[in-house]
Amino acid sequence: MKHKVENLLEQVNAIYPGTVMTRVAGKGDGRLHVDRVSQEAFGDRLLIELAEDTESDFLFANELLKMLLTLNGITPQIFFSLTFQDEKLDQQLIQIAARMHRSVIHAITYRELRKQDVLTELTGKAYLSGVMSELSPETGDIDDEILWRLLMLVDALIFADAGDFDFNELADVYPLAYTAAKELVAPILLADLKQPRHVRRQVVNLFSSIDSVMEKWGKPTINAKEYVALTSVFSNRQLNQSISQVFRIYHSEMFDFQTHKTAYVGLNKVDGQNSFIITKPENQDSATFFKDLYQMKVGDFFQKVALPYIVRGTEEGK
Repeated sequence: MKHKVENLLEQVNAIYPGTVMTRVAGKGDGRLHVDRVSQEAFGDRLLIELAEDTESDFLFANELLKMLLTLNGITPQIFFSLTFQDEKLDQQLIQIAARMHRSVIHAITYRELRKQDVLTELTGKAYLSGVMSELSPETGDIDDEILWRLLMLVDALIFADAGDFDFNELADVYPLAYTAAKELVAPILLADLKQPRHVRRQVVNLFSSIDSVMEKWGKPTINAKEYVALTSVFSNRQLNQSISQVFRIYHSEMFDFQTHKTAYVGLNKVDGQNSFIITKPENQDSATFFKDLYQMKVGDFFQKVALPYIVRGTEEGK
């Protein structure tokens, strides 16, 4: 492990409530797969494990940098609190949403790793090789693999921009997905991702834009804006406003993952994004429950239900 990666591990362990460890499970084959990284908790210890030893320094550094961004409150996180009560469907939606969220965060981490010379020319070759090995060529039709291609090419174009790589051969092999992905990543690459609210905005926009592409292609939408809860970013003024001023409570057709009861989703009035879910107590009538909920201050509510949120800087919250 390079010194820069060891330094990242030390930084994470300095603020993580436990110990973070790393391990490589198998030999590398020269093809980089950014999704073959797993995290597993053992009490207060967290193991980051790579499936293969291809560009392991880059993969470890990328995971550690994402952890630092989360622990320091820079990047809003996603939570999966709703269920269709169909495990296979839930898992598919979780994987898709996680990929979308991760790609936006990679617009930060890939650039930083290039600055630190952890993302190198060899990393670029291994990344491209990994993408080409996972995706079958397009045939001109909108087939069942088109969403998978789109998600991978979104990340690939963000990676290529960070490393200033020429991935034009992807356009030849996957023209439909490449054209759509290029449009999707354009606003992400232009955005200032130094502030949590800007990161959140790009995640929400990508959720919406992916659905627009799927509608255009005649494919089912993901509807991640409702299915996925995204960490809220509040100004101090918003924290003192009532729930009714900041959120619209939506009666979902899905269920609370924990209680398996009917779920109500708190949609942010500005961007329509799921920010929390709540279920009505059985011993309380609906009118009283919602009246009390809508009148509660945002800060008090989030503390009561122990939901994480990010507070914008004073200069932003005015």
